[in-house]
Amino acid sequence: MSFSQAIHDYGMSVDDFETSPFEALDMLHIRSRLQRNVAALSHEEKQLLQKYDLILLANAKKMAQHLTEVYEFTSNRPLEEWWWHLDQVAEGNIQPFIKNDLSERNLAL
Repeated sequence: MSFSQAIHDYGMSVDDFETSPFEALDMLHIRSRLQRNVAALSHEEKQLLQKYDLILLANAKKMAQHLTEVYEFTSNRPLEEWWWHLDQVAEGNIQPFIKNDLSERNLAL
């Protein structure tokens, strides 16, 4: 799957609550793969990824509830991968700050 297609798939999932929770969980895996390869993304791809991240952040509480059917939010993933910690984002315990340059992410804890 190309990065462009992965970004598209991620973007179609960040506010889709009609899909199964398993598909929503797949979205988190896609996002992690994109993060591992963020340096290879074009400027336009990074901007689109940022747009979708902001949509997911806006829907954090609803998405966390959707995911709890199949996922326990006890992930040992790093906090930089905030999408694996949407329950904490929804509760305000983690406040991701997304910079324009997505190769750098800061978290205000």
